[in-house]
Amino acid sequence: MYRFCAAVRDLLLNIAIIFASYASLPITGWDVIKTSLCSLFNKKTHVPRVVAITGSSSGIGEGIAHAFAEDGVSLVLIARDLERLNKVARDCKELGSPNVKTVQLDVTDTQAVYAQLPEKILEYNVDLFIANAGIAFIPETPILDQAEDVFQLNVLGTIACVNAAYKSMKQRGRGGQIAAVSSGGVFFAPAFMVAYTASKAAVMSYCRDLRVLGKDDGITVNTIAPGYIDTPMTAVLPKKVGSLYITAEKHGRLVKRSLEEDVPVISFPSYQYLSLSMISALPPAVKQIAARLVHFIADPVFRDRYKVDK
Repeated sequence: MYRFCAAVRDLLLNIAIIFASYASLPITGWDVIKTSLCSLFNKKTHVPRVVAITGSSSGIGEGIAHAFAEDGVSLVLIARDLERLNKVARDCKELGSPNVKTVQLDVTDTQAVYAQLPEKILEYNVDLFIANAGIAFIPETPILDQAEDVFQLNVLGTIACVNAAYKSMKQRGRGGQIAAVSSGGVFFAPAFMVAYTASKAAVMSYCRDLRVLGKDDGITVNTIAPGYIDTPMTAVLPKKVGSLYITAEKHGRLVKRSLEEDVPVISFPSYQYLSLSMISALPPAVKQIAARLVHFIADPVFRDRYKVDK
């Protein structure tokens, strides 16, 4: 009986989604018109002079740093690995950044984050802070044993960085912009990524609501939800899958432009965002079928590549 009620509920939900989609067409239509006019006149809402990025020693963070460096923006690069960070700093200077500072910081140490970041943000006069540091998996560790470490970095570390930046910008009194990296996997991902997806969902939820609260203090909050990007983190996946990625450099340029135009949720590649969002919008029963199918096809590949199991 309860399964039958749930099935009827899902059917009604499907019908409601159709009506809600039609009802929202005027809003999305107006947004298309408004943004196209802004693009026509090349209007940028935010043009930062100093950008700070955590996890900028490789991958997505490095790609974003390069994009801002190409535009002559000063940078504050933050990461644990000082050697790799210094290399990225040299590259950014060669690309055109007039001033690049490096800060060695492990964001899993939230006490260190609250002790160091506010001072650096005020000292270097940071306009845009990007909380990017994160981890997808812990190789050779059972899936169910990964959650605590993944959450420590992806959730507690990220939120500590966002909060420290927010408080500093509020104290300064002239607003600012904060972006945090979530994941396209929040919409739909293989079950194998259970800890990672849950952690990134927390980041997206936090930033969505902080964006509303930030309006009162003149602070803009954006969420970056990348799909699969060609980075060291995804290098272990099969080459056929890798051919669907975009490079970290291209992703960085797309993110930079989107932040300048204040896109609330920034997600590239676009085709991944659209497909994953559509699956996410399905009723629970249908979504479970999709999840089981992906689990059957994809999870064995992930387990083999990352050498982990339940």
